[in-house]
Amino acid sequence: DEEEDDDDEDDGGEYNDEEILENTTAVGVETVASPSTGGGGGGSSDNGSKQPPIQALLVIDRKIDLVTPMLTPLTYEGLIDDVLQIQVGGCVSVKKSIVEPDDQTEQQNQRARGYDTKKDTKVLLPLNDSDPLYTEVRDKHVEVFGSFLQNQAKALKESHSQFTNRETARDLSEIHQFVKQIPVFTRNLRSLKNHIHIAELVKSAAEATSFRQRWQTERSMLESESQYDMLEDLIASGEPPYRWLRLFCLQSLTSNGIKATRYESLRKEVVQTYGFEFLMVLNDLEKAGFLRKRETFFMDSMATSYSTLRKSLNLINAEVDPSNPDDPAYVSSGYAPITVRWVQAAMRGYLGLDEALKELPSSGGSGGGRRWIDIEQKSPPESLVEALKQDRGSSLGVLAKKLSDSTSEASGGEQQEKKPVLLVYYVGGITYMEIAALRFLSKRASFPYSIICCTTEIVNGETLLRSLSC
Repeated sequence: DEEEDDDDEDDGGEYNDEEILENTTAVGVETVASPSTGGGGGGSSDNGSKQPPIQALLVIDRKIDLVTPMLTPLTYEGLIDDVLQIQVGGCVSVKKSIVEPDDQTEQQNQRARGYDTKKDTKVLLPLNDSDPLYTEVRDKHVEVFGSFLQNQAKALKESHSQFTNRETARDLSEIHQFVKQIPVFTRNLRSLKNHIHIAELVKSAAEATSFRQRWQTERSMLESESQYDMLEDLIASGEPPYRWLRLFCLQSLTSNGIKATRYESLRKEVVQTYGFEFLMVLNDLEKAGFLRKRETFFMDSMATSYSTLRKSLNLINAEVDPSNPDDPAYVSSGYAPITVRWVQAAMRGYLGLDEALKELPSSGGSGGGRRWIDIEQKSPPESLVEALKQDRGSSLGVLAKKLSDSTSEASGGEQQEKKPVLLVYYVGGITYMEIAALRFLSKRASFPYSIICCTTEIVNGETLLRSLSC
């Protein structure tokens, strides 16, 4: 049996199935692969062992969580994307001087030969599973990845010094083994150097006063506090337009809209600072649901859609330890992505989440206006209309236990190491923050599934907002 849980929303139009499949990016728990990198579906690689069949499917529409893309991620991979922007195919473009810094003597020699040392070419660095170090460090928190890379450097140095120690006698077989490992050592050393330089770059950006101020502003908004004065100050200080728009949209999404008077005032400042073309950008963001002008005189403290979700799904966990996390909220130092909380909710069932379920966008078409679709596939398969007439089946957690028990019986009572596989499909894009949180869940023994994630694209706040602008 296969269970499908669809938190999807239809605007009245129809999705083009072929177009969605052609533009799907597969993101595995252990791998991040896309069609351009030759990824084979994104499963974990166990030396070519057969990947268990997909037992459950969870389809998530980006519209149920517009908040997360507006936030600043605090994982290594998320910060690289936020600061440098990871390109399609899993690579990042950086200045050559960052990963290959020249010493002063070399620069003097270049100037003597007539080279222009001010010109700084760029190089592409791969960020994918071909780099074992990257797979280990990509989901580390900003407070941790620096010391992690430092420990890796110490370990690499110790392993090399142990062999090159002249006081220790070596036989020919050991020497032969060492020579075979030289290419691996060289590759690991090059990877380590590259990541140390990139980590220094993103960490310096994360330690800047403006970065910390932005994170504090985001956290205040997540707590449903109004930050209109800060938004005005950021415009006056020349904040990049799309970075400012992320905060503006976040304020609207977490406060059920912007006060009409404040909205008009901020819109005038946007036009004066960034140009009249941003009037059309604001209009596009309103149509897409990122911005809303609040005409009524409700108090800011009144319950909103977001505040209901925040309480029901426990989105804020300020006590999480980034160095030893026990909750997906570590990816932003205290905020768990809404979509990831829905994945967790699907494991235990939706009992007690009636108010949160009401905040999901309602579906149209064959969904009959329902806010979610939860069906269990039969053999032979039923039509969607017939399936929707049935009572909801077991939660995904109960289904996983049934699958594990049946597999154990089929193998003669032996305990199976591999968990059943859950395919999570994001329609409309996924962020690196959510990918890190899903990897965290999948690796935990208490989580009943191994997760494979597919998506139409990988986005961050800026790329998502730009894609909506004409």
